[in-house]
Amino acid sequence: MLKNIVNQVLQKISGGSEFKKNLVTLMSGVAIAQAIPILCSPILTRLFTPDDFGLYANFMAIAAFLIIVITGKYEMAIILPKKDQEAINVLSLSCIFAIFFSILFFLIFLAFGNPIARLLNVDGLSPYMWMISVAALLSVVYLIFNEWCIRKKWFVPLSKNRISNTGGIAGASVLFGLTKLQPGLIMGEILGRIFSVVSAIIRVLKRDRHLFAYVTAQKMKYYAKRYIDFAKFTITGQLLNTLGGQLPVLVISAQFGIYQAGLFMMGGRVLEIPMSFFGRSVGDVFKQRAAQDYQTHGNCIEIYKKTLFSLIKIAILPFIIFFVAAPHLFAFVFGAEWYVAGIYARYLSFMYMLSFVSMSVGSILIIREKQLLELIWQILYVVCTVLPLFVGGIILRNLKTSLLLLCVGRSISYLVFILISYKLTKGHSK
Repeated sequence: MLKNIVNQVLQKISGGSEFKKNLVTLMSGVAIAQAIPILCSPILTRLFTPDDFGLYANFMAIAAFLIIVITGKYEMAIILPKKDQEAINVLSLSCIFAIFFSILFFLIFLAFGNPIARLLNVDGLSPYMWMISVAALLSVVYLIFNEWCIRKKWFVPLSKNRISNTGGIAGASVLFGLTKLQPGLIMGEILGRIFSVVSAIIRVLKRDRHLFAYVTAQKMKYYAKRYIDFAKFTITGQLLNTLGGQLPVLVISAQFGIYQAGLFMMGGRVLEIPMSFFGRSVGDVFKQRAAQDYQTHGNCIEIYKKTLFSLIKIAILPFIIFFVAAPHLFAFVFGAEWYVAGIYARYLSFMYMLSFVSMSVGSILIIREKQLLELIWQILYVVCTVLPLFVGGIILRNLKTSLLLLCVGRSISYLVFILISYKLTKGHSK
């Protein structure tokens, strides 16, 4: 039944156009990419404890902040220049920023890693703090070269990149779990990222190596100024977004212990699978198509409406099924000790459904270069995250209440985001 709905959705969105072809290509790749961690998750939950996942969740939470900062967010502008000779300078600028700031944070973590870990109440992370900057660098280089694939409409290589990424991380994590090396999940993340980054770079260099001849310091300086709003507003906005996204893990670790943080992390990880399977694929193709429509017609409202309503239709049935079956599903697939993670996932499922929809069409703010407006929304998002966690976690000290309030707060912020993006699609059309 779901397969028929997906096919109908694709027809409505694309009408048999190139959009559908690109979307199907991406979905095929993402389906394989997501099948790998899905198949490996039952193995990982038996090789690693909730405490291990809690440590990994805190590691990735800190890395998420670095990922926002170290490129200056210039990679988001790669799709905007009209000529590839211009865009390659933006790509190079992003890479230079990433390397420089990764080295800087590496030195900071070497010097102050232990106090930071104690402050977050995760002393077990102290010996591995220096690895956070390595993981962040690998993540952003992967993102930079994926943005180039989106610009060039290389959706087959983009799919291969994602398969390499998830396959490398999952395979390396299982390997470290079997050999009992610690911290297995963290080392698996880094080793898998190395594999995916090398694969992504090779695929781009095979086709567009010649374009690097157009890279000059003068041009990179020009584009650093041209797209300075990404650094001025988008970094702040996405730092706020990341704060809102990672704050639950940090607060749960500090207030309720790393074991509960691991359960929460697994609940969110499973909910993100459908987002990665369909939402990101639609989002990447939608970004390219919407940018093209806006440059040509001055608006992209038609493709936006088709995509939005189709996404809502495709999300409703899985949401209902998951809400009913989540705790028993977790216990059956991952083991009895993960039953509570299914309860946490049930509490958050509606919030994730709205996130799935808004994420897929959220590139409108990038296309319209509305960084200040995005920053304002990010402030709302953080408020809608902090207040529930403060009331439920700090005042009431009840984890389930915190999660329910968090679902309500974030759902409101996602609905506001969808409304904002709809308004922006109209552009300057009459």
